[in-house]
Amino acid sequence: MTISSGRYNEFNPNYVFLELARRASGDTKGGDIETNRIGLLCSTLDIATNKQNISFPVPFSGVITGESRTIGIDMGVAQKTVNITGTILDQRIKKDSGQGTSTSVKMSAYEIAQLLHSYVDSSSFHEDQNMSKLIILIPSRVDENFEQRTDGDTMDLTALPLIPFTWSTRDYDNPFPSLSTDFPEAVGATLLDGDGNEIGKEQEIPGITGFIDTFSCGFTGTEVPQVTFTMTFTNATTVASDFINRAT
Repeated sequence: MTISSGRYNEFNPNYVFLELARRASGDTKGGDIETNRIGLLCSTLDIATNKQNISFPVPFSGVITGESRTIGIDMGVAQKTVNITGTILDQRIKKDSGQGTSTSVKMSAYEIAQLLHSYVDSSSFHEDQNMSKLIILIPSRVDENFEQRTDGDTMDLTALPLIPFTWSTRDYDNPFPSLSTDFPEAVGATLLDGDGNEIGKEQEIPGITGFIDTFSCGFTGTEVPQVTFTMTFTNATTVASDFINRAT
């Protein structure tokens, strides 16, 4: 999958974001789409789901039936990872501590690379440094109920609404929807007040929770800036509360 800047997205030129635990925990919920997130310009994005099943051959099955048999046991276990390569560009970084302080600064590509390295090196207990969620926006023709979106079968790909990539199942296919993670709605859904008046767009995005396994970057090329990166992100449940930097 190749995701590049300037297509599909009416909210931000990036389609892939890293989200800090400060926002993922709900401390700064309600900020704009960039607050406590770092956008990534990706050239390649590989998503892997590795199912782990136990299998063993049935003794003497080939003797009795003339065909050997193997029994597989589905333990409901899978490892899910995302591998990303791309380029880091100059970007405005918006930070909100959830404690009444915020900042918005323009950082060079080199500074953002250094920032990401320092965050990967930090502890998961620091919500202002721990990148605990990966958001990948993809165009969608079919909604959470497995129904065709309005004009979704004929609409140009660039005009389709965006949804975050997750491993959730649409309700139509799910026999236990109340026990499962909800299938994500389109990003930027309209928010209404008690009287039905529009008050803005929803900016909270489910995304993929987990942690960064590896992050590397390279300062290359004759053009400045030319900062490339590779990253591996693993889907997992991580520490959601920061007892060191707990928000009020």
